[in-house]
Amino acid sequence: MSRVVIAMVGGFGGTAPSLVDKAQALYSGDVEKWLTTTANPWISVACAVGAIAVFFIIGAAIALIYREQQLQKALLLGIGAPALIMAAAQGSSTSPRPIEVKPPVSGLFSIVGAAYAQDRSLPPRVELKVNPGWTQGECQTCDIKFLGRDGQLISSEPLSASPAPGGVNVPLGTETIVLSGANANSAAIDVKDLGARLPERQGPVTLDVNVNRSYWNDLSRSFGAKAVQPYDFSVDVAR
Repeated sequence: MSRVVIAMVGGFGGTAPSLVDKAQALYSGDVEKWLTTTANPWISVACAVGAIAVFFIIGAAIALIYREQQLQKALLLGIGAPALIMAAAQGSSTSPRPIEVKPPVSGLFSIVGAAYAQDRSLPPRVELKVNPGWTQGECQTCDIKFLGRDGQLISSEPLSASPAPGGVNVPLGTETIVLSGANANSAAIDVKDLGARLPERQGPVTLDVNVNRSYWNDLSRSFGAKAVQPYDFSVDVAR
């Protein structure tokens, strides 16, 4: 059997798991969501094509290395290695990603709410205002969770894209603030680190919470990390 044919069959086997995943995403509407929520959908397409090309090369190489002469076995060999890569990516941890709160920046958006510090980790009487930098389509069902020691949930409040008056109290004992949403990867903020970065003088301090589209997320998804969402949270401190 020609080595070219064996390589092509092995390469097709390598792309098979990825093609099945793409077909499922197309049927579920994820493909439409990812392509319509980015300024340049061709980058997302290039990420998908790039991942498929890598799987093709892996499948073809495995089939050639084993010098397989039967098409059926070459196909199975091609499926094997990329399938393991995708399985490992799907099984990766989905715990909140720690994010570093950036220094004060200029530019404010509409205020969603305020969080009043009630813990020694934050300066007394410091008002934390959350400013949304997203639309409802970008961050569906976004919320903020306050976690205490050992990660136990103390309270949870929704984050809306539209202005809403009122405040949210930071519960006593809060050690971690977690931001999460249906279309965004969860992010965790260490309260002690946040307190160290807040301005020393008292007064209102604003947290600009944004969700940013990341093409690395598109690439991760193409390699099988189904838990990865299109957007990442970022937080800036503004006065």
